[in-house]
Amino acid sequence: MDKTEKVNQVGNLFNHFHELHTKYGRLWLEDTFLHWDWWLAFLFSLVAWGFWIFYHKKESTHRLLYAGVFVILISLILDYIGVAMGLWFYSGKLTPSFPAWMPFNFCMLPVTIMFLIQTKPHIAPWKKGIFFGALTSYVGEPIFVWLGFYVLTGWKYSFSVPIYAVIYLFADWLTKRKAFSEV
Repeated sequence: MDKTEKVNQVGNLFNHFHELHTKYGRLWLEDTFLHWDWWLAFLFSLVAWGFWIFYHKKESTHRLLYAGVFVILISLILDYIGVAMGLWFYSGKLTPSFPAWMPFNFCMLPVTIMFLIQTKPHIAPWKKGIFFGALTSYVGEPIFVWLGFYVLTGWKYSFSVPIYAVIYLFADWLTKRKAFSEV
């Protein structure tokens, strides 16, 4: 395939993607925006960060946010891969964006991890990681499936346990780095 043909094929795929995104945007505007599921997603987002603002350890704000940003980035990447592979999708989204469900990726997941990191620091991180992975996979995900926000098309809850546990462990590790120095 020559360069021109490749550019044309990629352009055609981009046009299809743009058309799908436009159709989804219309559907979202008509059937999600300001409906019960949109308000619930908005509430999940607001409550998560509101909780964090009041209950985070103030002297650890920057370390916790450092870990929180990592959690947001890795969850967005993994979420994109899962949706692109057809393993799940979302409805009732806060924004008409592909593919992430923002209340989870940007709010509930990082806030929960940051809160767990600062809570009971004497408990071994691997234990908290397994607890977090199991709780999120076997309680959180089924609730979001029941609410209709999260639709599994080839994924099992058990697959998520080690992924959430590793994300937690790495975030915990990031907060304990002493390698920061003055700029």
